[in-house]
Amino acid sequence: MGTTVAIHEGKRIEFQKFLTPVPVSVPAPAHIKVHHADGIYLPEPDLWLDPPFQKGRAFVSHAHSDHFARHAQTICSPVTRTLIERRYGAFRNREAISPAYGDVVEEGGFAIRLLPAGHIYGSAMLHLTRLSDGASLLYTGDFKLRQGLTAEPAELLPADTLILETTFGLPQFHFPPMAKILEQMLRFVRETLEDGGIPVLLGYSLGKAQEIISALHLAGVPVMLHESILKMTAAYRELHPGHEFPEYEPFDPAQAHGHVLVLPPSAARSQAVRRLKVCRTAMLSGWALTPGAKYRYQVDEVFPLSDHADYPELIRCVEVVKPKVVYTVHGYTSEFAQDLRQRGWEAWSLVSDDQMELSLSADFVPTTTPASGTASPEVLHTTAEEPPKVHAPESFATWCVTCERVAADASRLKKQEHLAACLGALREENLATAARWFSGLLDDPAAQTGPLQVGWSVIRRALLQASQLREQEYRAISRQQADTGRTAFLVLQRRPSQVSDGSTITISDVAAIFRNLRAARGPNEKASVLQQALKDMPALEGSFLVRLLTGELRVGSREGLVEEAVAKAFNVEADALREAAMLSGDIGRAAVLASRDALDEAQPTLFIPIKVMLASPEETAEDIWERICDGDAKTADDGDDGSTAAPLKKQSTSPDGPCKVWLEDKFDGIRAQLHRSKDQVKIFTRDLKDFTDQFPEIVQSAHALKEDVILDGELIAFSENKKLTFHDLQKRLGRRDQGDLFVSSDITVRYIAFDMLWKNGVGLLHETLATRRQHLEAMKMPSLLRRIAVTEARSPEEVEDAFHAARRNGNEGLIAKDRDSLYTPGRRGKTWLKLKKAFSTLDVVVVKAEQGHGKRSHVLSDYTFAVREEGTGALKVIGKAYSGLTDVEIETLTEHFKEHTLSQRGHVRTVTPNVVLEIAFDSIQASQRHDSGLALRFPRIKAIRTDKTPADIDTLAYARKLAGVGQ
Repeated sequence: MGTTVAIHEGKRIEFQKFLTPVPVSVPAPAHIKVHHADGIYLPEPDLWLDPPFQKGRAFVSHAHSDHFARHAQTICSPVTRTLIERRYGAFRNREAISPAYGDVVEEGGFAIRLLPAGHIYGSAMLHLTRLSDGASLLYTGDFKLRQGLTAEPAELLPADTLILETTFGLPQFHFPPMAKILEQMLRFVRETLEDGGIPVLLGYSLGKAQEIISALHLAGVPVMLHESILKMTAAYRELHPGHEFPEYEPFDPAQAHGHVLVLPPSAARSQAVRRLKVCRTAMLSGWALTPGAKYRYQVDEVFPLSDHADYPELIRCVEVVKPKVVYTVHGYTSEFAQDLRQRGWEAWSLVSDDQMELSLSADFVPTTTPASGTASPEVLHTTAEEPPKVHAPESFATWCVTCERVAADASRLKKQEHLAACLGALREENLATAARWFSGLLDDPAAQTGPLQVGWSVIRRALLQASQLREQEYRAISRQQADTGRTAFLVLQRRPSQVSDGSTITISDVAAIFRNLRAARGPNEKASVLQQALKDMPALEGSFLVRLLTGELRVGSREGLVEEAVAKAFNVEADALREAAMLSGDIGRAAVLASRDALDEAQPTLFIPIKVMLASPEETAEDIWERICDGDAKTADDGDDGSTAAPLKKQSTSPDGPCKVWLEDKFDGIRAQLHRSKDQVKIFTRDLKDFTDQFPEIVQSAHALKEDVILDGELIAFSENKKLTFHDLQKRLGRRDQGDLFVSSDITVRYIAFDMLWKNGVGLLHETLATRRQHLEAMKMPSLLRRIAVTEARSPEEVEDAFHAARRNGNEGLIAKDRDSLYTPGRRGKTWLKLKKAFSTLDVVVVKAEQGHGKRSHVLSDYTFAVREEGTGALKVIGKAYSGLTDVEIETLTEHFKEHTLSQRGHVRTVTPNVVLEIAFDSIQASQRHDSGLALRFPRIKAIRTDKTPADIDTLAYARKLAGVGQ
């Protein structure tokens, strides 16, 4: 062992070279105390570990901004000190102690040693040894054990206490070999350059960017760097003179062709990059292993190049260090700690509810009660091996646990079993509610209660009040998760005093919370109601309450699966249960009928809306003819949920002989269901919402009908007997004073009826279309109600002629129907077909909203949108549009998206997918730019489809069919 003596700020400091830890002279030493409140603090050496705010004395593991603040005294590696000085100019008039790796600083009764962490160049772990008894502690900071291209190889030493960074602390995070990742990245670069494009590689300015640049040296391609990366790379070259970097230039958009651009993620959407047009972007991050990473980062490709330890490395670190206790920080802290406990290690999260605001004394007893409500970590560890708690069937906890099980199981049958077990054990008063919640519905659709008006700003305020977190801490969690439920879970885990897992909150209690939220007036009162509810809920239950409020359940329990589970729970036929749900318009009511073995009581009921029957898209007149007349698709009607109705008989032959195709014009209006009795008229949207008060003139006209009926039809706007567009009609929606709306105009609204579902107490759903039409024609229509005109085609050519005639009349296209078809609510079958022609419009849902430029820089005017993938229900991005809306519409959407923001990165917000747009475009083609594998040419917004929900958007299969791409 050698010793070097140095004088620092008038203090004598000894630097000692050790190859092994300081010898332990006291048997069974007490652990070094660790406190966690506003950061990690070691009280005995008076040392903070990577605190984000200014402290008196702190260890800074590396030069990333989220680990650095201007402390009175800083301990860091020499490289980190230089990088911090270059990046922040931080050590003027401040102390800095910078021992080389392996040197030991003896100070205050402790031996302090820095070890290379392998995270970025200059990153360090901190190893402490208490000289009085040899007790030791290792703080990893951000680290990785894999050998990178620019960082020093990590070194580990044994320690009694290990404080471990667990950013990727789940088994799913197992990174491929680095050589394979770089090979894929370089292939992406070469192929993009060969195609005449500009490859853009996105990585953070310090560390990741230099790894990328070093890899590009192997490819021999010209490189351009963003200004921030240029500055850090120059510092790297000066500090690391033996390392080979390729020649590089500053980013110049005018000279970018033929170069690889290395940019920070924040620059990917800059105007300079957007103007280049032919860029292909790739994000390099460990989060590339998560589903939907391309969608979240809005890039063409993702590569899992990470400067953090993956799951196997975390396990390896614990095995090498051999600690007596492990504390986890950052990322999946609770999950990894629990995993270690199951492997036999003493392990606790410093930042989660298994040990909250931790402050350990010498005998390892916390000075504050752990969040679980037990007396000490030893007690927690003892109970960790006990069977999981069994909650009462009526408890909200049981419902939440069921959701977790459904989400965890990939098997549809297993999901079904979990749901059935939960639903089958419920009393009738909670059964309907639970079934609706599993389907993502808060209330009985027939109740027409309207939205709760609880936006994300209200939820955020309630979470902050319940958790007492600072806004900055909350935002850090939210940015990292980009998931409302997960954010709520982690935030609620940070409450000063945790709620016992033995919650007695019932499903009825939560339903009452929703009623109280609806009754509350204004955001302040709603936030107060929600805060009181969250304050008393365990984190898991609180997170699912938030998921229900935002409509982001994300457990894979779509309504079709819930129908199957209800059928299984009560031993009834699935088809009979589906029909009852369709007829009643509510899975909750159908579940109650199933529990009573009374499904046959389900009938259409006046003023309870029925799900509408849907038409399947076809591309050509020949396809229409083949479907209807050749009978090759006459088997089943496919539901939106992937289920099928009972097979239909062979149809389509008219009573007059050869096949005739029943044709109706497809109008550019709003699908509406009209219910009329002697005393009342109601009009419902296709998603079963009551918007009667929007059209008082239709209500008045419908009162003149002589029959009690349920009609299916379309609301159309007219002016001087000329049909107007949906865009004109939607101006009507949301207006409070409808009576004076059109006083100064000639616009008229009419209701065009094309089907009758119920008449004078008798349901007609099981009658053929031809029979239902007879009932419709027998009814005298008042002034503003019309029957749709029906024509017949005897050949594909006549179908084509009828299509062009419909377009000349200003309509969207044609609907072709089988005259023998039954009305199947909620099903998109092959007995109703729509011909709109390829490359006309797609119905999509907005998933991202971006701040505009120039005169629109104050609004969110650029919208990224997606279609729905069948089977999984996942949203797949297919394009982006920013033209077609008025300034007023953009202002309205801006307010909406601000209220429904899930996460924000720069000027781009990921938003709750609840706004449906109708997008026109010139063509559609295969492309790797989006995760759908498709891109639209010249997309523009035709209309905001307020009459449609995300369940109504077009499918990826339909878009692929239009593009001529194989399935």
